[in-house]
Amino acid sequence: MSETKESSSEKSSAVKNILILGATGYIGGALCRKLSQTQDCAVFALVRRSSDIEGIKPFCKKIIRSQKIEISSNDVAEAIRKHDITTVINLAWHIPPEPTKEAQFAKDRIALEAALHGARAVSPDIHVITTSGNFSLITANGGRITETPPPKGYTRPEYLVCIDLLVGVNVLKDALVEEYISNGGNASIVYPSSVYGSAPTRGSFWDFAIQQFITGKPHQGYQPFPPDFMTAWIHVEDLADCYIAAARKGSKGGHYLAAPENLSISQMSTLFAEAARVEFVAPVFENKDKVIFDDSHTREVLQLEWKYKVADEVKVWVERIKELGTYFLE
Repeated sequence: MSETKESSSEKSSAVKNILILGATGYIGGALCRKLSQTQDCAVFALVRRSSDIEGIKPFCKKIIRSQKIEISSNDVAEAIRKHDITTVINLAWHIPPEPTKEAQFAKDRIALEAALHGARAVSPDIHVITTSGNFSLITANGGRITETPPPKGYTRPEYLVCIDLLVGVNVLKDALVEEYISNGGNASIVYPSSVYGSAPTRGSFWDFAIQQFITGKPHQGYQPFPPDFMTAWIHVEDLADCYIAAARKGSKGGHYLAAPENLSISQMSTLFAEAARVEFVAPVFENKDKVIFDDSHTREVLQLEWKYKVADEVKVWVERIKELGTYFLE
């Protein structure tokens, strides 16, 4: 079976050929779908040998398998040269998570370094867009959180200790990207906030975590979600628009925060429970650190307008989780 999307006509020279690593994942699948709906972008997916590509076949001009088990810089460089790639977007994340941040980082850095070093091997003009997370931006000062990365040696707030692995791995990955930029590399970082909504490939971390928070009980060996805290939320379709805007308008060394709606875990869980029609008594949340995510700079620079609202989309999200068979609320 062919792994390419047939095209009735050749793409114009104005079209950006974009190579995606992590295309079969949650965000990657949504991005492939969104890119396929544009007139100025063509989707090329570089996937591992073992990846299930059925969910992204309709959206990709070409799907390329890695030569070995893991994606390498040679795979990336070859794809760039062969398909005239102008932008590489890395969304790859090793799952299931490893037990320590060191072990997780060892896995996650493979695709990240493949993207960076593969691009550099071909041309300094290739734009590499990498992925971090909104928790990576938190500093000990709390308060207003923007796209500015924390300084070296910052103290992590106590309430983030519970997700130390996620935060720690992103900070380590970000350091690789910043080093690449400081050495002349053309890269930028997108910081997605907590992502929800329906993608064509699979569900998200929050599909499971929100249900865990609501039940307060272990599920399939996992303990209940940790204490309540403030985060921000973005629909996966809005996030896909952010990556596309970064590919079109982003600049070398750019930092882009995608964080439209500030809601605590309990606030989101309340909306989720209402949509699922299950009983849930939310804890009283006090935003003691006065955390508020502000992505106004990103919206201005990338000329973005967020289209989706949690209150309007949570019911569809619940139905998608049921469709995927990962719904376990009673």
